[in-house]
Amino acid sequence: MGTGLRNSLIGPRRLAGLVWGGYLGIGLGMGLGMGLAVAPSQAQTPDLPQPQGSTVDLRRYDLLQTYDLGTLALTQTGVEPAWATMPVSLTGVIGLPAGDGPVPWVVLLHGRHGGCHFALNRPSQWPCDDPAYDQGLAYLAQGLVEAGFGVIVPNLNAAFSATYGAIPEWRNTLADQRSQAIIDAHLTHLATAHRGEDSGFGANLTDQITDRVDWERLGMLGHSMGGGAAALNALTRQARNRPTQITNGLGPVAALLLVAPTRSQPLAQWDDIYQLPDVPTAILLGGCDRDITDFSSLYYAETAVQNPDRQTPVAVVMALGANHNFFNAAVREDDYYRRPDHAALCNPQQSRQRLSRVAQETWLTEYSQAFFTAMFDAESFPDTNLALAAQQPAPAQIAQVPVITHLVWPETQRHRLFTALEVAANWQTDTHPNYAASADLRTTLCPTFAPCGNLPRPQPQFPSLLRLRWNTPTEFLRFPIPNQDFRDFSALQIRLAADPSHPHPSFAVVLRDQAGRAARVEIPPSTPALYTFDAPNRPAALPIYPTSVRIPLAQFQGVDLSALASLDLIFDTAPQGTLYLSALELLRQHPR
Repeated sequence: MGTGLRNSLIGPRRLAGLVWGGYLGIGLGMGLGMGLAVAPSQAQTPDLPQPQGSTVDLRRYDLLQTYDLGTLALTQTGVEPAWATMPVSLTGVIGLPAGDGPVPWVVLLHGRHGGCHFALNRPSQWPCDDPAYDQGLAYLAQGLVEAGFGVIVPNLNAAFSATYGAIPEWRNTLADQRSQAIIDAHLTHLATAHRGEDSGFGANLTDQITDRVDWERLGMLGHSMGGGAAALNALTRQARNRPTQITNGLGPVAALLLVAPTRSQPLAQWDDIYQLPDVPTAILLGGCDRDITDFSSLYYAETAVQNPDRQTPVAVVMALGANHNFFNAAVREDDYYRRPDHAALCNPQQSRQRLSRVAQETWLTEYSQAFFTAMFDAESFPDTNLALAAQQPAPAQIAQVPVITHLVWPETQRHRLFTALEVAANWQTDTHPNYAASADLRTTLCPTFAPCGNLPRPQPQFPSLLRLRWNTPTEFLRFPIPNQDFRDFSALQIRLAADPSHPHPSFAVVLRDQAGRAARVEIPPSTPALYTFDAPNRPAALPIYPTSVRIPLAQFQGVDLSALASLDLIFDTAPQGTLYLSALELLRQHPR
C-alpha cells in the first residue's frame, strides 16, 4: 500500500498545465500561541535595527539571496492611537531558477516562535534584533527552486510581535491584520519587479525577476501561524480576480500546503475560523507535534467535509515521526519535551520512527516539490499519490516516511452511505438512522465537542464518531445502498480509528448486490488507519483521529456495481474490539 514520491517529479523542469483557481489555510503554535500574558513595550524607536545574525548559514544555499525592500508604515485598527502605525522592515529570502520565461511561484510563510518580538519570560520589544525565521525555511526554498519554482519568503516576525497594542486578548486579531498587509506588500513589490521596475530588490535582482512570474500558478505554504496567515490571505484574494489586481500581485492563489497550522484559539469556541478556500490543499501534521496537541490543524479538513459546494480535494497527512519545530531550521528546540508522551513513537532517544531534523526537512521538501508540481502540471497529477488519489488505497508511506492519511473529496464526486455528523443531528428521534446493527454490537454516538455517552469524548474533540464495541466475533453493521448505478465510482472510503484499549483490531467489508452476490475484503491490523498511539497509564491522553481505509471497487469482484443492495462491516476476525466510525463514502475519480 505504501508509495514514495517519484524522482521524476522532483528534478528541475519547466512546468505547464493545470490551474485549479483558489486560495489557502492557516496556523500558529499552541505552545507560543495561548496563555502568555506579555506586556507590550512602550518604547517606539524611529529607526529599525538590522536583523539578528541568522542561525542558518545561507551560504549553503547557492540559489537564494536576501533582500530588503525598506520600511512599511503598517496601519493597525482597534488599538490606541499611539499604536496605530507600526514600522515594519520588509525583508526576506528570494530565489528563482535560471531561464527567461515565467515560472510558477510559491510563497513560504514561517510561524510565530520565540524572540525579543515574542519573548516568553520578559516583556516583548519592537523593533528588536529578531531571529531570522524566514531563513529557517531556506532549505525548503532551495529545494523548490531546484524543482523549477520561484520562491519568496517574507519575514513575518512583525506580524506576530506581542507589542504595538498586541495584548494577549487582542494579539491574534492584530496578527491577522499585520500578516495580510506584510504578505501583500511583498507580493506587490514582486509584481513591480516583474514589470521591470526596481521597487527595492536592486538592479541585479530586479533584472532576474523581470517577466519571470506566472501569476496564474501561485502557491502558498505556511507553517504553524504562518499557515493561518496564508489561509486568511488566500481567502481574501479569492475575490481579487480582476486583471489589474492580478498584475499587481494581489490575485488568487492556486494551491495550498499547510504544515501544522492552527489559530491559537480554543477550537470549541472558534471552530468557524478554520475555513479553507476552494483550492487543492494538503494539511500536514506530525504525530509527535507537541505544539498542536489538540489536533486543531486538522479541523480545516472538517470544514471542507461540511462544505457542499467544494470542488477541489483536501489531503490530510500525518507523518508519524515528525514534530513541530523541526520544520523550521532556525527553531532549535525539539518540542517533544513540552509533553513527552507517546514515547515509543516520539522519544528521539528510543523511537525507530522518530524523524531527525534532517530527515524531517528532507521529507517536507520532497512532499512540497511533488505537491506543487502536481498542482501545476496536469500530466503528473493522476500518477501522483500524495494522499490525493481517490482511486488508490490510502498510502502507508510517503517518501519512505510512515503516514496515516485522510482524503476529503469534492462533494459532487462522492456518495455518502453514512456519516456520524448526520447521525448526531437525528440521534434523539431515530435510534439507528441509516444502518442496522447486530443485537450485541454496542453503538454509542460521540458528537463533536460533546461527551461520548456517559464517558469523556476521545481526543481530538472532532469529528463526530460512532463508537462500535463487540465482545463476540459474530457482530456486524449493515448499511443499505440506494438503487443507483455506481459503475463510474472508483473506490470505497471508510473513515475510522481504532481504540488503543483493544490492540490489533481487524474487520472485513462485504458488498452485496440485489441478486444476492457478495464479495468480501479483509482489513488487517496493519492497515494505516488502524494505527494506535501509545500512552502507558494515561488512557485519557490517547488521541483517536479517524483516517482513511480506501478500497478500490475493483477488489469486490463478481458484484454488480449497477445494482448494489448493502454494505456490511463484519467483526468476526477478532474476538473483541472497539472502533470509531466517522463516515462511509463511495468516491468517483472524475466529475460526470
